[in-house]
Amino acid sequence: MPLNHVALTVANRERSAAFYGRHFGLTQRVHDDEQFLLLGSDDGSLLALLPGTPSPDRSGRNHFGFKVDDPESVRAARERLRADGVTETEWQDDGVFVRVQVADPDGYRVELYAY
Repeated sequence: MPLNHVALTVANRERSAAFYGRHFGLTQRVHDDEQFLLLGSDDGSLLALLPGTPSPDRSGRNHFGFKVDDPESVRAARERLRADGVTETEWQDDGVFVRVQVADPDGYRVELYAY
C-alpha cells in the first residue's frame, strides 16, 4: 500500500509551496482552498499544507524523505539548497548511500537520498 500524502501545518502556505516546488518538484496545485493547499508532482507525490502554527519536533530525528535516482543528484541538490541559504541538519556521503537533510521554512526536516 503506497503512502498517498503527508500533511504539514505551516505558518505561510505560499512560502512553503515555493520551497517545496523549487527544491522537491511539488509544483502542481491539486487543491487550494482556505482549509488546505495540496501540492503534487508528476510521480503522484502529494503534500498537504495546512494553515496554522507549526509545532515540528526540531530536536528529534523525525523527517520525511524523497528518493532520487543517483547520488550525484543529491550532491547537486545539496549545493542548490546551500546556495539558497536553506539550513542543513544532516549530511552523509559514504560513497554508497548519500543523503542530505534540511529544515523547511517551518523547521520540518526533509531528506533527499540515493544509493
